[in-house]
Parts: sequence; C-alpha cells; structure tokens
Amino acid sequence: MANKEQIAKIIALRGTGHNLEEISKSVKLSTSAVAYQLKKLKDQTENLDTMDIFDSIKQKIGTYGERYNGIPSGTKYVVNNEGVWWNFPTTGEKLRTTNSEKLQKVFLSFRGPGRARITDRGEILAYYNPDDSSEDLDIEDDSSLDRSVSNWVVIGNIDSDLDGQFPIIPELTNDPLEYKPGEIWRGPMDGMRYSTNGKEIFRSHPRTSRWSVHRKDSGLDRKIWSLFMELKDYEGGRFYITERGAVITNVSPESIEIDFDPSSKLWVSMSNEERQFLFQRLERTNTIPVFLGKHYGGIPLQRGRSIHDELSSEQISKISSIFSKGGKNK
Repeated sequence: MANKEQIAKIIALRGTGHNLEEISKSVKLSTSAVAYQLKKLKDQTENLDTMDIFDSIKQKIGTYGERYNGIPSGTKYVVNNEGVWWNFPTTGEKLRTTNSEKLQKVFLSFRGPGRARITDRGEILAYYNPDDSSEDLDIEDDSSLDRSVSNWVVIGNIDSDLDGQFPIIPELTNDPLEYKPGEIWRGPMDGMRYSTNGKEIFRSHPRTSRWSVHRKDSGLDRKIWSLFMELKDYEGGRFYITERGAVITNVSPESIEIDFDPSSKLWVSMSNEERQFLFQRLERTNTIPVFLGKHYGGIPLQRGRSIHDELSSEQISKISSIFSKGGKNK
C-alpha cells in the first residue's frame, strides 16, 4: 500500500514525463502498484473539470511540494514516536513537551522521526530530502551541506493544523503572557533568529546574500525596539522571536538590576531547571536572557541583491544616469 509521500511522488514524476519503471524505482514500489495508484487517481478525477483536477492534485501532493521560502529557523523540537522534545543545549538532555500531540501527529504523518522547527509566523517546518526520506539535517548543525538550507518544507501551521495548540515545556516557562518587558526570560533561548545594526533587521544566509528589512518597516513595536537598544547599549545585536510571539535577547548582567538570592521573589518563582539554565548561561556566555515584549506575524524580510544577480532595470537606469551626467560635464 502506498503512503502519502509515495503518492505525492508518483503524481509529480508522472506529470513530468517519467515512465512506470522510473517511478517504480524512485518510490520503491512495483510497477503494478504504481499503475494501480495512477488508475485510482484517474478514476477519482474522471468527472471533474480542469480546475477541480488541479485542486485535487494539490491536495494529494500537499506539503510535499511546498518548499519553505526563506532562511529556515525557529524553535527546534525533536519529534519521535515517544513524543515531542526540546533539547537542553548545555547538558544535551531532552525535555518532554506537553500539549504537543497534534504536532507529533502532523510531523510523523509527513516523515519519520526528526527535527521540526516552528517559525514566528506559526509555520511548522520539516526537513525533507526526496532522494532519502530518512535523512534528517539541520541548518545549524549541517550548514556545510547546501541541502541543509534548501530542503525544508512547510508541513502545517499552528492555527490551522494544531488548533492553536503550542508545545509547552513544563520545566521552562515559555508563555509570553507570564512575563513583563524587562524581566528575565526563563524559557528556552530559542526561536526565529534576527540581527540588527540599528537601522536594518536582517538574517544571514549561509549561501547567498542576507535577507533584511528597514527597522521602521519591520512591524516591531517601538517600545520593544527602544528597550532592546537600551539594553544593548545602542549597538544592536541579536534577538529571537518564538512561535508564541515572545521577543527575547541576551544582555550583559550589568544592563539590568535584579534581586536574585534564595529569598527573592524571582528565585522562589523559578523551577530548579530554570535556575540551572540561568546559571549555565551566565557561566558559558556571561549573558542573561531578557523578555522584551510580544510580536506576532514575524518580520517581513526580503532577499538582498547578490553579486550573482543580473542587474535590474532600476540598477541599469541608475548607471546610465550616472554616466550620462558625467558625459555632460566634460
């Protein structure tokens, strides 16, 4: 019996002119099984008009054909048959999440166990290599391989596919509603990663030019921006936005005033895991994660011009104008 992935590949390969033998080899099914699936698809669409056939094929192929357009990032989870986990970076331990059964189902219906990322737009991303569906690469761990950047697909959305159910990490508070701006962030230091030089917000791409947007066009609240720049001594730096809309950054301990001892309110409110996480971050990086505010919908970055791009008509016009003025001055 063909699974969803095999059916999607059969449709794509047949539509691009591959014969039964070639499709059979690619999807690892017999030619009779491939022929059966094609006949079944034909019977299902026999009485449909062209547009309905297109809609039917789109549904069959589904997210197997929806490549992620951007630089893959977001909170990273490990999904397997036992559950959904978040990796504690300093010790390598896996923390089991709750409220994640639907995420587990969506991911495992697409591919086998692996790493999922959830963006600040709520998109659920999975790595998928059509030539080796068991391969599991990540842009951070395997950046030397081109396909670790390009082979990502959108397999769902938190609102439409998970009914708005976000993964919860019981040991680390990752709900932004539990925080006020300027407070120490006790959740995972993870999410969609951005950098800024004070004017532009950008993300670097390991293969091409960086993606960016002017700060004023980012949609980021002015209060969040002001707090960030103040804590960063107006030098810019890096910040993250989680799938739940929490905007967080790492700052020097000297940048904030906190009362942190065993009798303080902050200490009492923290779990043992949160205290360990804070201590280990201080020990390793001498920084403290701080909550800046809430931002929903992501940041609309656009790919910048690359040295490999052909000149646009606007660029040609500017060059022509410059030389034209130069000629008139002679």
